[in-house]
Amino acid sequence: MLWTQPLFLTLQLMAVSVAVAAVIGIVGAWAVSNLDATRISGRFLVRGFVASMVIAVTMPMILHAAAWEATAGKFGWMVMTQSGVRAESSGISSAGSYGFFAGLLACGWIHGLVGAAIVALATRYGTERTPSVVIDQARMDKGPVATWWLVRLPIAMPWVVTSLMATALLAATEMTVVDLYGYRSLADEFYLFYAVDPSMMSLVMTCALPLALACGTLAWLLVMRRRLLDSNSAVNSPFIPSDQVSTDPIARKWRLGSTVIAIAVAGLVIVVPLTGLIVKVGHEVTVEDGQVRAIWSASACAERLIEAPRTFSAEYSWTALIAIATAMTATLLAWPIAAIGRTHCRFEGLFDLGTVAMVSVPGPVIAMAIVALFQSDIPGFRTLYQESLVPTILALLVRAVPVAYWILRAGYRGIGTHVLESAMMDGSLARRIWHIDRPLLHANLFAACLASAVVASGDVPATLPVIPPGVTTVGTRLFGLLHSGARYQEAALAIWYVGAVVVISLVLVRQTMARRVKVD
Repeated sequence: MLWTQPLFLTLQLMAVSVAVAAVIGIVGAWAVSNLDATRISGRFLVRGFVASMVIAVTMPMILHAAAWEATAGKFGWMVMTQSGVRAESSGISSAGSYGFFAGLLACGWIHGLVGAAIVALATRYGTERTPSVVIDQARMDKGPVATWWLVRLPIAMPWVVTSLMATALLAATEMTVVDLYGYRSLADEFYLFYAVDPSMMSLVMTCALPLALACGTLAWLLVMRRRLLDSNSAVNSPFIPSDQVSTDPIARKWRLGSTVIAIAVAGLVIVVPLTGLIVKVGHEVTVEDGQVRAIWSASACAERLIEAPRTFSAEYSWTALIAIATAMTATLLAWPIAAIGRTHCRFEGLFDLGTVAMVSVPGPVIAMAIVALFQSDIPGFRTLYQESLVPTILALLVRAVPVAYWILRAGYRGIGTHVLESAMMDGSLARRIWHIDRPLLHANLFAACLASAVVASGDVPATLPVIPPGVTTVGTRLFGLLHSGARYQEAALAIWYVGAVVVISLVLVRQTMARRVKVD
């Protein structure tokens, strides 16, 4: 099979996703930077915006797909409510959906909004780190708006570009959304045609683009890091936090518009799709005298939500079990790796490169490698493959370990080198990790477990080929059901999953805010 068309479609999806993410994410970060965080309403908006972006980043891609399918998909409440639009779109398009929400538009929109959340968080963090003396000097010649766009944003460009590359990488490796809408990217092409019998050519074509993108981004970051260190050493000045909003009258005039923009961005990224799920649960369409009538019933919504945990109890149970087992294993593996890297810079660089490469491998390729391993002639492996969750957990660890590693790596950066060197003089590495590092990293360890559990619970591409018979997770069940369209059962199944992800996201945000207050 020729790979030209899938490669072109993948590049096209990456371009659209990056464009959507850049426009919405950067504008959202600028808007929230103008909010007056010295007031209660301003603090509420800032924290709400950040929480919304964190929830969007934390949510697995299958939930984003389910939410937008319930909103604008083939049986989405928007399409089914507007009978005129449905009549015009009575046939199913080539991408498998009614109306306009199909193909590249649907895939690029969903990936772009997830990327917008990543870009907004990265841009906000990067612009916060602008030295105050640079801002003060810029405001002498420019207004606060021009200062942000012409001074603070260029300084934060390494964060912005990295987040955009992460968006492109996600579009190149994730096949959950593209398979749902029939958009044949490289990852989806491998899943459909080469998963059973992969060839070397198929592996190279599927992995080459994301790995090249990841390596190029790392090389660019190393160059930019040296420039940033040189520029920061030349400017001895504290960083200005984003909560310190200018009281300039011109800046105050922009705050109303910034409030509207921040709310609109948060609405597009997270509120609209999640509201679509809730609406879909209670949405009912009837035909009376040849007329299509759509109503929303609160009682039906409540009844279906109450019934969902019983109907899908097996899916929720298996998802929780696999997520917890994978999260604990990933944290235990990532912890000593992060500890060794903290005191050995060369090893840390290799670990960084290795974890990025692990994330860059598409899920179907990971699953096929695990299948090949457990189908080998090693005694006991075939039994493990057919009768245990070991292959499933191993496949999920490829993405979960990097997540846990980078969270623990960030925690180790907050521990002084002299503390670690002094601790090493008193005992072995294992003794230091348990008695010295553990009390200092308890928040990071907890966050690593939570984040890796969410990643493991929603990694559908890596789960599908290796999950044993009789085991079904929420992600795999949604993936199968959504291909025929989102109905109230699928929406109810997804809502409880979303609720768990939202709670975990809010816990992570609260921990981050608490740590920031302690540091300040």
